[in-house]
Amino acid sequence: MTGSCPSTWSPTDCQNASDTFPLDYTCDALYEFNMNETKDGFIVEPGMAVDMPEDVTASYAGRYGIPEDAASGYAWKIRLRDDLCWDDGEKIDVGDFIYSAQQFLNPKMKNYRASLLYEDSLPLAGGEEYYNGEGAWEDVGLIKDDDLTFTLVLKTSLTRFMFIYNSSALSLVKENVYEANKKESGELIKSSYGTSVETSASYGPYKVTAFQADKSMTMSRNDKWRGYHDGKHEGQYQTTAIYNQYIIEHQTIISLFLQGELDETALDAKDLEKYGSSEYRIINPLSYTWKFSFNTDRAALKKKNTAGENHLAVGNLNFRHGISLALDRQKYCDTVTPGSTPEYGLLDDAFIADPERNIRYRDTPEARAALMDFYGIDRYEDITGYDIEAARSCFNKAWNELLASGDAKAGDNFFIDFHTYSNDDVYMRTIDYLQTALNEGTRGTPFEGKVTVRQITDQDYYANMRKGNVDCAMTAWGGSTFDPYGVLWCYCTAEPLHEYGFDPFKVMHTINIDGTDVTLSMNGWYKALCSGTYSSAAFDTRNKILASCEEKLLSGYYMIPVRAHNSNAMLSQRVVEGTDIYINEILKRGGMQYRTYTMDDDEWAAYCEANNRQLQY
Repeated sequence: MTGSCPSTWSPTDCQNASDTFPLDYTCDALYEFNMNETKDGFIVEPGMAVDMPEDVTASYAGRYGIPEDAASGYAWKIRLRDDLCWDDGEKIDVGDFIYSAQQFLNPKMKNYRASLLYEDSLPLAGGEEYYNGEGAWEDVGLIKDDDLTFTLVLKTSLTRFMFIYNSSALSLVKENVYEANKKESGELIKSSYGTSVETSASYGPYKVTAFQADKSMTMSRNDKWRGYHDGKHEGQYQTTAIYNQYIIEHQTIISLFLQGELDETALDAKDLEKYGSSEYRIINPLSYTWKFSFNTDRAALKKKNTAGENHLAVGNLNFRHGISLALDRQKYCDTVTPGSTPEYGLLDDAFIADPERNIRYRDTPEARAALMDFYGIDRYEDITGYDIEAARSCFNKAWNELLASGDAKAGDNFFIDFHTYSNDDVYMRTIDYLQTALNEGTRGTPFEGKVTVRQITDQDYYANMRKGNVDCAMTAWGGSTFDPYGVLWCYCTAEPLHEYGFDPFKVMHTINIDGTDVTLSMNGWYKALCSGTYSSAAFDTRNKILASCEEKLLSGYYMIPVRAHNSNAMLSQRVVEGTDIYINEILKRGGMQYRTYTMDDDEWAAYCEANNRQLQY
């Protein structure tokens, strides 16, 4: 396999898909999402837990902030198996869950993923107060009943399904390893847990056995994992080791794949010209929306100005609006990322608003109405986001505003520094596409011939974006497809925000709820929807809030959605997926759990040699 190198795979500090990739294999879950017998859907079964969670809300009503009349959804009792252990054989019990939650919420560490346990997926009662240093651990809703039983008390009500789904947020860290790697970092304490083999621990089906930064990672079978001994996973997890190489050059990856050195590879636009009809090609819809993210902070942009370069254009709302209108998203998908689909909102079709009725968020009346209103279209199916004449009108307005404010003058040349991880084909095609769209959109305006999109290779561009050092980059957010409301965390909190200059704590938004105008900051709406006043509101009310917040974010053009991320890949000739059907974000087509092989490693090597290491796909 190939991918980007993680900076950490610590559950408390992971930040992106590269970081979380190892955790998919080295962590376990209280409850498993498994394929059904017909392999066309899923079932939920106990994993680390002995049985399904017990709703004990009635026993806690009036305590931990739970309403006096609450009957369900706030408190859940979990019973653990007695055979759980770490990869070194040390037993896992309730103490591990308590210690791990304390580290997520440790007020002296301010860990990146802390919000999972105080306002996002699994908002523990008293968790936010503890995180802010204002409360005691005794007041947090994680209660030890005995060594193998604990109760989670939440500050918001969850359905049984959503509790099971969100319970994966409570990942474990191994106490002795986590503590041994703590050190002071400025005013905080940080742990380098999950940055090397020595600083890692596993309680899932695989463990990290080798790692070279920017080169490779090997994850091998963790024989101590409970699933290898419980009789419930016979024939599963046939992959004994996962070798992931960190290779930037796409052609190198394709070459290795054709030699039989890789069992799967992503495909780009050029590859699809040759392999688009291959029987080994698979397409999986994903929940990530790729978007152009902009720096809109005038002071930060002005610092980049030189005598021959003006970087202030992207700080102008009408200029960014013009960019959006100049984008033919269908053309982008056809020519740059074939297999992907145009995206006009921040949440794509993968998100399920009601898992029990299988209602997609994007299909709700509220979500559709928000995008129709934003794009000024009467029929949802007619949305394209592309209007070149309207784009030129916006660019003319932007020029006049920049001129009036003194941020531009006749003769200025405008630059947009577009940072990318590398200069591979997809990145360069994206920049060429944006440049072409700008050339066409600015034709006949004062910007014509004066706007240059400049590629900057920057392997740390996410961090640099948060410092205000990047004009523009292509970024993505998604995940948690059964919880579309939680996606607001990506846009309305400080930690994950890509768009420098946008302040979700200061931007206010008014929504009419049941006839009453309610005004909150964007961060306030996120909290109210996910862990506050509206976390248990009616289905259509929650959808109205999310859709209105989505439209508000889009209207600032801090980020411009371009495409929905579908994985376009090719599997080697020996790989057999668990099913031909894409089931959901968790199972996909079965993943490593259900993947099988027609040849073992020795047989595969002999087969590749017999074909001169030039396999035909």
